[in-house]
Amino acid sequence: MKQGWEIKPLKEFLEVQNGYAFNSKLFNNTDGMPLIRIRDLKNGRNTKVKFVGKYDEKYVVTKGDFLIGMDGEFGCYEWIGDDALLNQRVCRLQDFKNDLIPKFLFHGINKYLKDIEDVTTYTTVKHISSKQIKGITFPIPPLDEQKRIVAKLDECFEAIHIARTNVEKNLSNAKELFQSQLNQIFASTGSATDGDSPELAEGWVEKKLGDITTILGDGLHGTPKYTIDGEYYFINGNNLDNGKIIYKNRTKRASFGEYEKYKKNLNDRTVFVSINGTLGNVAFYNNEKVILGKSACYFNLTEQADKNFIKYVILSPYFIDYAHKVATGATIKNVSLKSMRELKINLPKIEEQKEIVILLDTLQSQTQSLESNYQQELDALDELKKSILQKAFSGELTIENEEKCD
Repeated sequence: MKQGWEIKPLKEFLEVQNGYAFNSKLFNNTDGMPLIRIRDLKNGRNTKVKFVGKYDEKYVVTKGDFLIGMDGEFGCYEWIGDDALLNQRVCRLQDFKNDLIPKFLFHGINKYLKDIEDVTTYTTVKHISSKQIKGITFPIPPLDEQKRIVAKLDECFEAIHIARTNVEKNLSNAKELFQSQLNQIFASTGSATDGDSPELAEGWVEKKLGDITTILGDGLHGTPKYTIDGEYYFINGNNLDNGKIIYKNRTKRASFGEYEKYKKNLNDRTVFVSINGTLGNVAFYNNEKVILGKSACYFNLTEQADKNFIKYVILSPYFIDYAHKVATGATIKNVSLKSMRELKINLPKIEEQKEIVILLDTLQSQTQSLESNYQQELDALDELKKSILQKAFSGELTIENEEKCD
């Protein structure tokens, strides 16, 4: 530790105010004072949930207050929104003593909250108490050095924020480029969702999905009997990803006997599509040992359609728009098998389908490469921010090496 710095518990420098358990019967989305819940902290802005009723003014949070989420992932956030109420499981840091600049603590406290999170035992959700927060031992330099460090960190982080915003914009543009190409192909060739379809390109014909499949159904409505070491995976829509079936840590398994009870007529021309919850995930069947759940449908294509061509139809904005238009359910969207059969798809001859697939495969590969590069840039900016914080709170961000922040 640098000379002149002290390590002291936060209880010597501030107070922690716990949020209040407001009566949920008085919550609504239109009138009243907005409530701050843990999910609102990262945005730093007011939730849509509001409280109608009397409240103590001491629970009103104002712009610039520092708040900590006390369940799940622990973190400190600056509130940048309008006045709102400090709800339960959120606390506020307040009543700072004169020898600690609040912004200095804000810049450094998340590392210490993360240290607590990493050693916290829990059964369902991790929880931190105000006592634990006040017990954090924190490095405190003299006030003049706190001011200098805060000024430098603000400068560095503003530059990082600008760089990050630009990279995120480039990443978004890369994703939109591919989606735009999909839309150009599949929405401009006659695949309209309503009204008169545009004129078909030469050699293209309009078909319903039901016309180019030999069977179209969904998965098991229920669950098989699970077995820890079962050979067969029980998959749903969230296991489908860009043509592939993905097994996750939470993917359940079942025995051959269960597979025999619930197996479907699958072959090398089978396509899976998620039709419940998340819409439009897609995968092919390649003899995997799976039992299909109800949140996905399956269909076996005739020789008229190339399965990779159909994959790109499903991934296109055209299908996603169609799926959301015909879906039922207020919270969990569901596309019926009838709506899937009625999906209009315009098909060129099989040779042209394959040519389009080659074009889209190339574009997708280029887009994914760009996305990977941009993600690496974002990761590098995150690491730079961590490095700067490490130097700042170990006393290494001295006047002599300040330029390394830039």
